[in-house]
Amino acid sequence: MERIRRKPLNEIFDDHETHERCGYLSFREYKRLVDKETELTEKDFRKLLRKASALLDVQTRRFYQRNELESDIPMRRNAFKLAVAYQIEYMHEADATTTFGMQEPDSWSIGRMSVSKSKGGSSSTNETPLLSGDAMLQLSGTGLLYRGVSR
Repeated sequence: MERIRRKPLNEIFDDHETHERCGYLSFREYKRLVDKETELTEKDFRKLLRKASALLDVQTRRFYQRNELESDIPMRRNAFKLAVAYQIEYMHEADATTTFGMQEPDSWSIGRMSVSKSKGGSSSTNETPLLSGDAMLQLSGTGLLYRGVSR
């Protein structure tokens, strides 16, 4: 019996062809959907697009990695593209692309001025979700968030 040779992970992730096909939205579509007068540069857009695409792929159980986005039904395709656009906008406005970057401290100080948001006696960090609520709203009702069992 012949063994199947699989590529090592470093070869898969270093493959430049796979990096090109990581987004679901063009910069032109983003500007049309969200903000025509955006201050976001195309370079920053591409960086955020990679992160937003990866995050929404996880939420949709990588549906569009197995299915062609452009040939999908218009309602689901358009909702997904709008979700990607909203996720990019959210990360751009928050100026963060990781859960660590989204954390806000309960208190901070500059010189003798101190600001505290803490309620009660505990001190921790307030975690802001990395996933945009607007993006999730767009995906609801499309079937992309379905977690049930198919028979």
